[in-house]
Amino acid sequence: MRRRRRKSRAGKARRRRAPRSSSLREGRFTHLDKVFWPKEGFTKGDVLSYYERAASVILPYLKNRPMVLNRHPNGIRGASFFQKNVDPRHLPPFVETVPIRAKSTGRSVHYVVCNSKRTLLYLANLGCIEIHPWLSRVGRLDKPDFLVIDLDPNGTAFAQVIEVARATGKLIAAAGGRSLVKTSGKSGLHLYVPIRGSHRFEEVRAVAKLISRIVNRRFPRITSFGHRPQAKRIYFDYARNSIGQTLAAPYSLRAYPGATVSTPLEWREITKSVRPERYRMRTIFRRLDRNGDVWRARLRKSSNLARMERRLNRIWEEMRRSALRP
Repeated sequence: MRRRRRKSRAGKARRRRAPRSSSLREGRFTHLDKVFWPKEGFTKGDVLSYYERAASVILPYLKNRPMVLNRHPNGIRGASFFQKNVDPRHLPPFVETVPIRAKSTGRSVHYVVCNSKRTLLYLANLGCIEIHPWLSRVGRLDKPDFLVIDLDPNGTAFAQVIEVARATGKLIAAAGGRSLVKTSGKSGLHLYVPIRGSHRFEEVRAVAKLISRIVNRRFPRITSFGHRPQAKRIYFDYARNSIGQTLAAPYSLRAYPGATVSTPLEWREITKSVRPERYRMRTIFRRLDRNGDVWRARLRKSSNLARMERRLNRIWEEMRRSALRP
């Protein structure tokens, strides 16, 4: 009996966390001790503590963007769901929303817009482990200010994902663009190209498709693109460049074992030794204290999408002509 009681106490000690900040203790948050990561023992309170501390680096990536709520009310092993529409009458007054007419129904959908730490913590209290903003902002919802490519490994070795990502970044540079890279927080990588927000989604998607097509031609045995991913081939998900589509925000937690974080990196860090699982809720602040947000300065310069498209078309045509030569 004594041995069992000691095990029980040890189990409780494992889930004990550092004291909450004063704002969390004073806020109207619920079930802070509910375990969200059973293996690691991390709780809902840990999620709120993380976003309270990370707010200064994540909020710039959320400003004036509609949010799709990805809610995990019972942690990463419980049922989860996506929520777009919220009822503004049932929200605290500090939570901003924007009505957007849905083409499918003709009705307005009210999306949360996360412009403050209070709103970010409110979403975390709803069970939003992950933070998913649109690629466009209120005022120009049909014109994104990022081109994105989601590299999904689909069971391939991560070393191959690194190889393909580096080739994609070099191609974008050859076309006159500037690209950024981050871990997905799961098994892949996300590439972002800051653009001026003057092109519609279909134009941006066409350029992302062209980038994917060229790299796929260079790596035909390990990559695929199109409507459906292929097993054991890295999938270029360029269709993310569509209105209403989202990716996990930079510095978003992921509902994934280890409590990983979708982490912005520098291109020089994209080597075969990098591992997405290295960047976690409990370790990310050491990196931020040392390096800050490595994307911040690079976001000030956007790429000229029209010029990129012209250069990419020339590269593609040269590849086609080379393939036809005897």
